[in-house]
Amino acid sequence: MLARLFRGRRDNYSGFASDEDFVRALYGIVLGRDPDREGMEFHLRRLRERQVDRRQMARDFLRSDECRYNCLIKYPAHKVLFDFVEVADPGPFLPHVQRPAHEGPRLCELTNPRKWLDPEWFGILEDMGTISLFLDDMHRKFYEFAQTVYGLRKLSALGPEASILGVGAGHEMLLYWLANNVGSVVATDLYEGEWSQANVKEGDPSVLEDPSKYAPFPYRAERLSFKRMDGRKLEFPDNCFDLVYSLSSIEHFGGHQGSAKAMAEMGRVLKPGGVAAVATEMIVNGKSHHEFFTPEDLLKHVVAPAGMPLVQVPEFRLPRHALDNPVRIPEERLHTPHLVLSQKGMLYTSVMLFFRKA
Repeated sequence: MLARLFRGRRDNYSGFASDEDFVRALYGIVLGRDPDREGMEFHLRRLRERQVDRRQMARDFLRSDECRYNCLIKYPAHKVLFDFVEVADPGPFLPHVQRPAHEGPRLCELTNPRKWLDPEWFGILEDMGTISLFLDDMHRKFYEFAQTVYGLRKLSALGPEASILGVGAGHEMLLYWLANNVGSVVATDLYEGEWSQANVKEGDPSVLEDPSKYAPFPYRAERLSFKRMDGRKLEFPDNCFDLVYSLSSIEHFGGHQGSAKAMAEMGRVLKPGGVAAVATEMIVNGKSHHEFFTPEDLLKHVVAPAGMPLVQVPEFRLPRHALDNPVRIPEERLHTPHLVLSQKGMLYTSVMLFFRKA
């Protein structure tokens, strides 16, 4: 898993600036937690004294009892490639779709494992280089990354001179990939609070001073900048970006009202004719939540406030097997395939939406 996740780095994982950064990444990605002090000191000492090199240490982490306990295959990947069921009615979204609607491939949809079988879509994962290509490792975050690029390409929006704004973007890998493929990328986030410490420090403020710290591969540094900014109040003039995107972030902007403000702001800074790609959490079993969205909440607090139409009617279909065998959060957070999640009786997954400003 780790070797594939960091595929594209130079030999011996030397893309990390320091041993401490490397060990911290091992804890975050392989074990899904921050390092304890004793563990960090132990592993740094092993590296300093050359008891192991970085590649050997990565193998040790992967073979650890903790990794084996945390990282299990939830079910065979082929189980989610067939037998899809509709989990919500897209009818209420019809008035919010552009005329004529985009007639190409399905872009607005729930996490779709069948995309892994599409050679063009799968080629995007390959091009990103640091994402596992194994079907058993299917993950809704990988889906969000690839679907964003796929959708922008299908809408003829992703060009070498395009200007892109990422909202609530942290230091996610997609930013660095975009920097190598478009004219300019601006990443915004609060870079403070719980997201600067939790998980793999998605909002680590150190990226403001040293963006290369989290670069998964060489990138065009002059085309990527990071700014501390509230997604509900973007400090940019109207109509100034060709593309705007936000992936599984707006639900954390202060409940549904915060999400609505962020959507309105993204619509404001987007140029006429520009495209916005937004992923967020959609509840698929009728439960309610103050941050995540039922289909009704999605329409009211995400689609309507955007002030721009969807490019096509969304499709709300999921594999029956994933619905019947969801990944339990937090106990199974590292299990794969990671498609439909269960938390306190609530079932949810990622929903991907594309808008085009009139």
